[in-house]
Amino acid sequence: MGARPWKAFVDGPSNTTKAGAGIVVITPEGLKLEHSFRLGFKASNNEAEYEALLAGLRVVLDLGAKEVEVYSDSLLVVNQVQRNFEAKDPQMIEYLQLVKQTMGNFSNVKVERVARGQNRHTDSLAMLASSIANVVPRLIRLELVAEPSIAVKAPIAQVVIAEKC
Repeated sequence: MGARPWKAFVDGPSNTTKAGAGIVVITPEGLKLEHSFRLGFKASNNEAEYEALLAGLRVVLDLGAKEVEVYSDSLLVVNQVQRNFEAKDPQMIEYLQLVKQTMGNFSNVKVERVARGQNRHTDSLAMLASSIANVVPRLIRLELVAEPSIAVKAPIAQVVIAEKC
């Protein structure tokens, strides 16, 4: 039985003023790596989707993947990559060529379409990136608050006085 491929779920939503890309990478060992990218330029939804696909491919390539399965909810991008749809717009043609070139760095790449509902997490990551107002690098830490704060009992402070030696 061969090694399991890496998986990358990608999404690239945009609106009239901002765009982002969200990526969830799952390593063969099952570790989830989450990435948010803010696009610093105006992009159509399809351009943002291609940027997300490219970012996902680059991330797994940088992590040493040789085989990857990429999942996107973009009907257009997935079908252009699978050669079911022809890219006609000059920018879509360029994006498609760059995706194919990047895919050439892997021994095996599969690009599949998933329903939007299966890609909500990546959409949330992309929306997070695109909603941040400035471009300051940041690390966002996610922690679980398991119980209401008022139910947590604070430990009683102890004062210890050391004796002189």
